[in-house]
Amino acid sequence: MAQDDHKLISTPVSVSDGFKRADSRTWFVLMVAAAAAVGIVVAINFFVDKPKVRWPTSPTQAPPPAAAPASDEPRTYDVAPPSAVPSKD
Repeated sequence: MAQDDHKLISTPVSVSDGFKRADSRTWFVLMVAAAAAVGIVVAINFFVDKPKVRWPTSPTQAPPPAAAPASDEPRTYDVAPPSAVPSKD
């Protein structure tokens, strides 16, 4: 069945098989296009002015508030100390 398939569209089995099937004109056109693209990028890099980027500064953090004065009200862990909890025996 594979012998009767048309050859209009065929995929190479490996990369080296693909290199063998390609003709020299194709590689010449690809290399010229790649060289032109690299040349354009280098020319843009040299001749186009790049604006100076001014990164925003992060806001300065306020100093932590001073410790609150101690009050007479008990704190949560002072409300029920472990010795006040009845045992489950």
